[in-house]
Amino acid sequence: MISWDLIKKHKLGIPLLWDITMVFVVLGNLALIIFDLSYLSLRPFYFHKFPEILSMYDKPILGIEAHRTTTAYTDLVDDLKYLTQLRDDEFRENQRKNTREEIYKVLTSLKTQVANEKFDSLYFGFEAALRIEDIQLRRKKVEEILFLLNEFFSVMEETDEITTLSELSEKYAFINRLSIETNESKEILSIIQKMDKRMLEIVENNPFAMSGQTQFLLDIQSKIKNEYQTHKTKARDLKLRQELDPILNRDRIPSTVVAFAWFWRDQNRSLEQKIEFFNANFREYFALNYYRAISSDGTPVNNYLLLDVPFLFFFLAEFVISWLLAIKNKTYIAWFLYPIYHWYDVLGLIPIVEFRFFRLVRVYKIYLMLQTNQFTKILGNDLISKTLRYYSNIIKEEISDIVTIQILTETQNEVRSGNSLDQLVNAIDQNRAELKKVALKNIAQSAQNPNLQALIQNLVTEVSERVSANMKPISLLPKEMQANLTKQISLTIYSAVSQATVAMATDPSGRKSIENLIDYLIDEMILVAQDPDMVKLNTNISVALIENMKKSIGEKKWLKSEIGSS
Repeated sequence: MISWDLIKKHKLGIPLLWDITMVFVVLGNLALIIFDLSYLSLRPFYFHKFPEILSMYDKPILGIEAHRTTTAYTDLVDDLKYLTQLRDDEFRENQRKNTREEIYKVLTSLKTQVANEKFDSLYFGFEAALRIEDIQLRRKKVEEILFLLNEFFSVMEETDEITTLSELSEKYAFINRLSIETNESKEILSIIQKMDKRMLEIVENNPFAMSGQTQFLLDIQSKIKNEYQTHKTKARDLKLRQELDPILNRDRIPSTVVAFAWFWRDQNRSLEQKIEFFNANFREYFALNYYRAISSDGTPVNNYLLLDVPFLFFFLAEFVISWLLAIKNKTYIAWFLYPIYHWYDVLGLIPIVEFRFFRLVRVYKIYLMLQTNQFTKILGNDLISKTLRYYSNIIKEEISDIVTIQILTETQNEVRSGNSLDQLVNAIDQNRAELKKVALKNIAQSAQNPNLQALIQNLVTEVSERVSANMKPISLLPKEMQANLTKQISLTIYSAVSQATVAMATDPSGRKSIENLIDYLIDEMILVAQDPDMVKLNTNISVALIENMKKSIGEKKWLKSEIGSS
């Protein structure tokens, strides 16, 4: 919990306020970095839950725009939907009226930019046409003037207003054509044929590839083919392909294009049902596809630095001030050592988008800050401190485990090479003289050790008793005397061997015999080390032992711990 007594005691001085500010600024910057790094992968989630994020981040920061090819297809679907809405007389008349008003606004704007008598005449003619009471006459007059206006501007340099005027004129003519019922089927067919061409372009060029969303196209193809398969017949498929031949001018028409052509021409569903089915199953794929602008160096546009600049200046100012204070307080023996000791700050200050991953090192700065200043005391043993310790321990354990396992793996490889036993024997061979000295010293000490002598005497006594019990009785001696005689003989032999061993270890000739014995044992070990079966056995045992050690080290001990216990 936060200690309010300590807060009162420190009275929220400048150092404490600065530390708290730094912590929250660093956390905010890290959150922004993580958001940017994960944006493209989480973009479908933002598309559904927070669409306003796309408008703020897509084009301004990453240069992302709706892909023209896929957008053109959904625009045609929207045209079909608009066409169904125009079936309502009231809606159609309102659309016609709104379109006329928008055209008039565009013309008014152009009048301030274009000084031409012909244009002035057409402008005033349009105003007069709007005042005509007869509906049919007004439509005809407005269309005639719009045709002349577009013809007039066609020879001029294209501007946004001229483009808008052309689009609104086409929209107005489209609404008027739909006023005649017999024209609806022609307009529907015209739109569907445009959709056929767009779908062929989508299948052949795969506009999803650039954004790494080819799976979307595969899903679209799979769904529409499955839908078509339930209604497909050989005759229907052949008829569709023959109908598409003059439209697409292709010898081989992709099955996806044929399936969509069937879908939009299906007589068993109304146009509204088709649009509803498309919106439910396909529109999301088309809407999520995007085109990302390319910068002059050939890389995708990324204006993330526009967001990072305030943080960059803040951290740069903090770095310079801290460096100056370190020089003033003579914290380091040389003024230029500060950037070396604070390398994580230097990495975080590199103003290159590709280096933004290294800015995550600023987490280390937070850790140091919370460990070395008053903020840690105020936080005390609360959740933040426990969390920092918990994840710090995880990082330390993971790094040490990786290093240790790598060392053990190298050791296993060395053992598998068959050199480990040779290395052991060579090490013993190189220390022959030391082994002889240690052996002679320990032999003499062990033979004179009273505790060891008592232990061996007891052992000899037990063995002699068992031997006596199993021996055939000697007729001239009683059984008890026979047992005592056996015991005395065994102890006498042990005493003699013990004294001989001590004498042997101290006598030059005896010492030489022991040294020869050690030389013999080492030579035998060298021969054993060259035996293939022995090498194989040693390798198997050593590798298995090291593997068990790796499994023990690889166990995630932090998984068994909790933040509260850190």
